[in-house]
Amino acid sequence: MVEARVHKIILPTSDLPKAWLNPIPVLAKLKKELPKPKNPVKADRIAEMEKYWAPSLLAIERSDSAEIQIPTAVMNLLIWAGRPTPLQRAYILEKALNTPAKIFYKREDIQYGTTGKTNIAIPQAYYAAKDGFKRLVAAGGAQWGTAASIAARYQDLKLDVYMPKESLESKEPHRIVMEVNAAKVHGSPSQDTEVGKLMAKEDPNGSIATAFSEGVEDASKDGAAVIFGNFFNAPVVFQSVAGLEASAQCKMAGVYPDVVIGSIEGFLGLALPFLADVAEGKKSGTRFIVAGSKYVPSLTEGKVDYDFPDYAGLMPLYRFHTLGSKRTIPLIHAGEMRYHGVSPILSALVEAGVVTPKTYGQTELYEAGALFCRNQGVIPSHEAQYAIKAVVDEAQQAKSEGKEKVILFNLSGHTMLEHKGYLEWIIQKKLELP
Repeated sequence: MVEARVHKIILPTSDLPKAWLNPIPVLAKLKKELPKPKNPVKADRIAEMEKYWAPSLLAIERSDSAEIQIPTAVMNLLIWAGRPTPLQRAYILEKALNTPAKIFYKREDIQYGTTGKTNIAIPQAYYAAKDGFKRLVAAGGAQWGTAASIAARYQDLKLDVYMPKESLESKEPHRIVMEVNAAKVHGSPSQDTEVGKLMAKEDPNGSIATAFSEGVEDASKDGAAVIFGNFFNAPVVFQSVAGLEASAQCKMAGVYPDVVIGSIEGFLGLALPFLADVAEGKKSGTRFIVAGSKYVPSLTEGKVDYDFPDYAGLMPLYRFHTLGSKRTIPLIHAGEMRYHGVSPILSALVEAGVVTPKTYGQTELYEAGALFCRNQGVIPSHEAQYAIKAVVDEAQQAKSEGKEKVILFNLSGHTMLEHKGYLEWIIQKKLELP
């Protein structure tokens, strides 16, 4: 007789969260204060934020409220884009690993745009439109540009995307989606901004940091609003919808995670409700793991200090794990992680010892990604490979210890729009950066 199993936990739309979580009060309950941004010596970069931030978004960025209500119009758009997403049990992967661990993964990959980044693009576009802006500037990687192009179309806003020049060339399918959605795409550093022309002489391949600088210059001169990915507080607030859903789905499944895992880009949104449980004393013993690249080891080798989020220093100084804002970042395939630092929130959690960072090389990531695909039927994005590799390690540790544990991770994207790395691994039989 075949055992009946629940492979997929679907949250009813009626049970979707009504409010986002703010990480600032969670940090405070963990006895960790988030240091405030400050100005460099010769400029008032904090005041200048008002030139390129939508006022409603800046208010959320600076809010210390525990919860922020989700507007009905935003939730309807999130549903349109793919929420709620399933929580799935990786039975076949568990069998392949011969582990007593129970592995659950949040399917953020199935949203329109192939990643969970629509969670943060849609609210930002909504608030910018509400504040009267007619044009957005998205500064970040290829996945972020794709999500921003979807969100901009929902609000009938013009959009310029600044993304690392190398990603523009290596992630052509993402560019196609952006341009079909009427976005104008710039490879950073570009010749379209004054700061881009200067940066091109120093870092011709670009990085997330060069894209930030060009986005800020463009928006500041033309009355547009910049929308950002996971570095800032407001995007982390918006990303918490994924974790709030996952928390409710774990209750439906009758489990609670012993370990919560995500990549640097995909961690905070999933982990935040479970971090809140620890902060409020509701749970103890849960471990949190964030996975990054050994070629961009900001959390393990970076200095915790005030630094610029952007290459050219057009933004305020923030305190976070940094390799240096002018660091030339190696050409890893996870383009969103080609960045010299991490979110100050994530940095504070690692510094407090609440979250454990791990780093991996690319070959072991592709091996883990292929293992997941061959067993679960989804080819993970380059970013999601990091979480999967950490999951495999945890599952194998559970096997060696003979302990059953519940592992929850964020499958933050699939790779149908970014296949170059897999082609390199399959056809050339090796990666340029192993």
